[in-house]
Amino acid sequence: MIGKERFVTLLRQALENIYEEQFFGDERGFRGALLQELSKELANGVLPTDPIIQQRYQKRLPSHGIRIRPDIIIHVPFERGLTKKRDEGNFVAMELKRRATGKRAKQAFANLSQLKKVLKYPVTIFINVDSEETHAALCPMNIANQTVCFAVHRENGTTIVRTARKRRKNKKVRTHNVVSRVPSARTAEKKKAQSK
Repeated sequence: MIGKERFVTLLRQALENIYEEQFFGDERGFRGALLQELSKELANGVLPTDPIIQQRYQKRLPSHGIRIRPDIIIHVPFERGLTKKRDEGNFVAMELKRRATGKRAKQAFANLSQLKKVLKYPVTIFINVDSEETHAALCPMNIANQTVCFAVHRENGTTIVRTARKRRKNKKVRTHNVVSRVPSARTAEKKKAQSK
């Protein structure tokens, strides 16, 4: 399994590569752009056993033990016969929300908690699209060590990605934030043209 930190780096790069303003206008469009960028980032075989990236895959109670439809999962399909149980071969589960309120973020975290508990996803991701708020402080402690929260938005022609994690230190919860600002290729071209 790829290390969590390596995956987070790849995911951050994929998020930074989304610069089309229209994709930030709705969750579905952004999810499609993210799937495309993630596929490029993961194409170099960084995950073992050739997993797939799927969107909105319905987990069914009789087969999976839960009834959740995560926005994006990275896994080896059980149907390939490479795993003995459905809770094996799972790598990453992601929930995306556009401009999530605290209530919507808590529901997304509840879904991620269930995916960890029942299907043993070792990495869980929350992405708040078109927002500066990661909602990392709302992440439940039972998934805090494996969850990375992102907020991604556009500002002045630049994609801004904020990463946060909820951590325990000295029995106190703290949120760690990292922000990157990536101008789009179009913004860079405009600045270059203006300087001539």
